[in-house]
Amino acid sequence: MSDDRCYRHPFEEADSLCKNCGWGFCSECLVYAFGPKEPPLCLSCALAKSGVRSNAALPPARSKRDIRRAEKEFRRRKKAAPASTEPVIAVSTGAGIDLDIPPESSPAFDWANEDDGTPNDGNLVSF
Repeated sequence: MSDDRCYRHPFEEADSLCKNCGWGFCSECLVYAFGPKEPPLCLSCALAKSGVRSNAALPPARSKRDIRRAEKEFRRRKKAAPASTEPVIAVSTGAGIDLDIPPESSPAFDWANEDDGTPNDGNLVSF
């Protein structure tokens, strides 16, 4: 399995590699049990290390030495990647279109201007 994709969510990009098993995981699957500066654990390995479920850990993808080497390579690739991979959404503001409401309104919408005497804080709708 590729390190660029989450082991459990193949359509999600991997944020980091698990310190214990070496698989790549997204941010939803990682636990920073030893603080933000230490490599994270996947949920399965974190459960196994904590003693909650002894057979929860995933089988290691590679040796400990290879995991450390892969983690360094993964961080190097992350730094070299473009700063933002978020899609840019452009919205047209309708240049040249007059959006001002004319002082005279349609009789069909006169009900919106009627005051029935009840306090209106924006959350009350009366029919």
